[in-house]
Amino acid sequence: MLASVTSSRSALPAPPALATVTPVADDGACAPGWLPHFRGLRAMVAVAEQGTVVRAAEVLHLSQPAVTRALRGLEDVLGFALFERGARGMLPTPAGRILTERARRAFFELEQASASITMLAGAGRKAQGQRFAAMVAPHLLDSLVAVAEQGSGPQAGHKLGRTQPTVHRNLAELEHLAGAVLFNRTAFGTRLTEAGETLLCGVKRALASLAVAHEELSPFDGRLTAQVRIGALPLSIGVLVPQAVDRLLGACPHLHVTIVDGTYDALVQQLRRAEIDLIVGALRPLGAPRDLVQEPLFEDRLVVVARAGHPCLAQPPRCLADLVNRAWVVPLPQTPARLVFERLFRCADLPLPAARLQVNSPALVRTLLLGSDRLALLSPLQIEAELRSGQLAVVPLPGLHASRTIGASTRLGGSLSPAVLALLDELRAVAGQLVPGTQRCAAISLAQA
Repeated sequence: MLASVTSSRSALPAPPALATVTPVADDGACAPGWLPHFRGLRAMVAVAEQGTVVRAAEVLHLSQPAVTRALRGLEDVLGFALFERGARGMLPTPAGRILTERARRAFFELEQASASITMLAGAGRKAQGQRFAAMVAPHLLDSLVAVAEQGSGPQAGHKLGRTQPTVHRNLAELEHLAGAVLFNRTAFGTRLTEAGETLLCGVKRALASLAVAHEELSPFDGRLTAQVRIGALPLSIGVLVPQAVDRLLGACPHLHVTIVDGTYDALVQQLRRAEIDLIVGALRPLGAPRDLVQEPLFEDRLVVVARAGHPCLAQPPRCLADLVNRAWVVPLPQTPARLVFERLFRCADLPLPAARLQVNSPALVRTLLLGSDRLALLSPLQIEAELRSGQLAVVPLPGLHASRTIGASTRLGGSLSPAVLALLDELRAVAGQLVPGTQRCAAISLAQA
């Protein structure tokens, strides 16, 4: 499921306008108007690294006028200078430093993706990646992304406003540059091969880096725009993410926020593809995938929960063994909550309750509890309203110690945008207030019981 939150208040004061690059798309996504100017971006990076057009031309194997034209063309589209030109060379302006760093990262992502799909080339792997990043054109990348999303050449062509033969030529050229088969064409459509999936991840990360540059450059041309895309796991949907987003939108009226919920595996795939910026929710106790970074925010205490009037509230269990034969709503396998649930019983040398009903949705868990005598191991934060209203209650259980770590996951080596960094600050601030709130909710429920 997907939800979009957009602030419509007026923007904060900005530096004097110099030019308009590209407006924000209808869905809140940033679409840089200079994205097709890969030649200009390559020229900019080379000039920034070499210090002069002469040396940059040598590195790029282009003529000096060609490098100058490419750089001027990019500056014309942007509407402001990227370099200060002097007798001793060319120094990047503040805007030039921002765009150079993001463009360098984008080309690195393309280089790494191409190198990954040519591992069998041995020593030539790095050279292949550099060649791909130096030669690939944006319209080829557009075709890759469109076919991956649409599933066929005709539908991709319709989305891009191009003919099907044009899309197919682009795909063939892309496969030639990558040195690998990227697509399987079947009667049911066009599907990416493993190499195609690998390249797609790198392409999306590269485009995401340029989108961040678009946000960071916005003050230089008199507009403020930014976006944050959040992958929310079950607990974070209820309290943590909504409160943090409300705080962030209040401080950043130009911000666009998209919240996507789903399973951990699905959100990790989206994070790897740079389709979302971070995942918020229960961290994996056995460690995140090696390409992700986990930041703990707080320890979330779990309690046994039942409906009001449940037999366990009238006659509380003396120990965990009294609950083994009860009907439970259990979390999905391999989730942090499920691991805590199973560990509770195993540490007490007890058999696991029958997992006849496994549910991932907090809303569905609440409904099942309210309409039956089932039990569930939940965070009070997930059912705060029901605890306060008395619809649900915490079952007193002596000696229960169950918790999981809630936090945020981002891509390893990914350069976060200012908006995402600001969201992380708000998440930390909200998290600092949630643990006392959890204790208060549990105390209210126990008093009612």
